[in-house]
Amino acid sequence: MKIKKQGKILKFITFFVIFTIVLFVSSILIIKKLVFPLKHFDVVKIEASKNNIDPYLIMAIIKTESNFNKEATSNKKAKGLMQIRDTTANDINNKINLVNQVEGNLFDENVNIALGCKYFNDLISNYNGNYYLAICAYNAGMGNVNKWIEEGKVDKNLNEYTNISLPFEETRKYLKKVIISYKIYRKLYS
Repeated sequence: MKIKKQGKILKFITFFVIFTIVLFVSSILIIKKLVFPLKHFDVVKIEASKNNIDPYLIMAIIKTESNFNKEATSNKKAKGLMQIRDTTANDINNKINLVNQVEGNLFDENVNIALGCKYFNDLISNYNGNYYLAICAYNAGMGNVNKWIEEGKVDKNLNEYTNISLPFEETRKYLKKVIISYKIYRKLYS
């Protein structure tokens, strides 16, 4: 009788362990597919490489900006996956001459990602390699970030995303979302 009871307990434990493993693996697959997908990753990888940027950081920016909706338009008229405004796109395009006309092409993922990666690379260069400031500038604009640094509201060596005070709450939340998403992308796919 005792052996039968031990056998049932062993079967239950085995079933529970297998069920837990299957649940864990399924959860990771669902998270990868639905929450942190690699949509447009082929284009991101090429353009990020051209600009010496980790492609998972670009994926985190796209997730935060548009959640992979290439038709997205913000209330400030930023367009596409990386949410680029026409004026910014024209400035970038004048440097790299990607397309004849930017207007109408910002919803094309190839154009949008190429311009977005080049713009982000310019921001990184402007802030001497500081990704945190570049991410803030991607959201709030270089003029605002430069002003914050000049006024001492933001450290020119910013290297964290928690417990910081930024003049724009939206930018503080944006920085945090991008960095957390970036860390998750790296953990899931590296």
